[in-house]
Amino acid sequence: MESAQGTYPITILGQKLTLNFEVSDAPTKKGINLQFVMQNVPQDMRDKEQLQNKLSIALQKRFGDAGIPIDYNERNPYNNVISFIIPISSIAEQMIKVLKGQ
Repeated sequence: MESAQGTYPITILGQKLTLNFEVSDAPTKKGINLQFVMQNVPQDMRDKEQLQNKLSIALQKRFGDAGIPIDYNERNPYNNVISFIIPISSIAEQMIKVLKGQ
């Protein structure tokens, strides 16, 4: 279900997360930021890193199959968030393909 702020409940890899969409305007990382918010942050950071790696592999596969690159966002300041970014250039390329009927 969509909310007004671009926030969606999602279950991925058996984890119930909240997915927030934001625009990143960082000069070196312009794009759409996907923030997977964890309700229960693992006490052991290795567990969070393991979830992050599994999520990264799943997203690389799913978005890669659609021709959309996605990168881990290492600049995420939040302990309860695993963040990825879709570069604006790849969004633009997909939109151009749609406009050209490809």
